[in-house]
This record gives sequence, C-alpha cells and structure tokens, in this order.
Amino acid sequence: MPRFSSFKLAVCAALVSLASPGVSLASGPSPVELTQITHRPASLTLVMPGGEQVEYTPAALEQLNTYEMTTRTPWRDDEAVFQGVLLRDLLERHGMADVKAIRVRAENDFTITMDRAVWEGESFLIATRVDGRPHSRRERGPIQFVLDWDAYRNSDVADENHLVWMAAEITVVE
Repeated sequence: MPRFSSFKLAVCAALVSLASPGVSLASGPSPVELTQITHRPASLTLVMPGGEQVEYTPAALEQLNTYEMTTRTPWRDDEAVFQGVLLRDLLERHGMADVKAIRVRAENDFTITMDRAVWEGESFLIATRVDGRPHSRRERGPIQFVLDWDAYRNSDVADENHLVWMAAEITVVE
C-alpha cells in the first residue's frame, strides 16, 4: 500500500474541496446580456466620376433587365443557377460603360480594380439570386459578381479576383 505524506494529503484535500460543486478551478463563461445582432441591409452603391452616388438594393437591381447563368464558381463544385443583372448593362445605364476602369469593393473591404476590357470581354453577372432564392451572405452573396466557369478558366482578361462576393460599391477609376 502506498504511503502519502501529510503534505500530499493536504494538497489532495484542497484540490477536492476546490472541485466541489459551485467552485471552479478555471474561469469559465459568465452570463452576459447581448443586444440583438442586426446586419446591414445589402446594397450596391455606384459612385460616378463627379461623386454622385446611386444605391441599389438587390430588389432594385432586379428591376433592371435580368439574366440567369448556370455555372460553377471556384467555391462551388456543383453548378447553380445564378440570376441578376449584367455588369455592363448597369454601367451603361449610368454612363459609365466607356470608363477606363472601375474599382469594386466588397462589404469586408476586399477591393479589386477591373479594366474595361474585363467587362467588355466577359459577361459578368451581378447575381442577387441563386437557384431562384435570394443570395445569402453565407453563400457569398447577397450581391456577387459571377462569370461563366468555362469563360473564367479560359479568359485572357478575367481572373478569380474579379468574382467579388458581398459586393458593396463600384467606383470609377479616373
């Protein structure tokens, strides 16, 4: 039978008493009251060369000519049907079709500059829906730039960075 010193017995007794219900050795979660999380509504703002701004919600974008495209993306193995408006139509509507380049910024501040050759050479869809449902942030929406998978893979001008999700702003690069 093993022998324990009085010191070892005292340490063991202290640990057992500390581990009793209601006593914690480590600080764990403590109760807190949280305010409700509210996500900013989705919108895409166009900033014109003179600084004028036009804001589009997904519903407002869908008031323009809409298209659909069945494709995959680098983040989707299976094809999906994306629905929305063409980037070049939106730019043309606001007299921006002939600008040299645009800067697209996402909600998370990811920013890409897109030369005119990109949207003239490829049919970029600004998707607001996937498979008929509103596009969610969880699925890289609610406003996502989509390009046909085969066109993207074979493009001389477009690359993965142009497929902006959570798109929030388009600004003319002067």
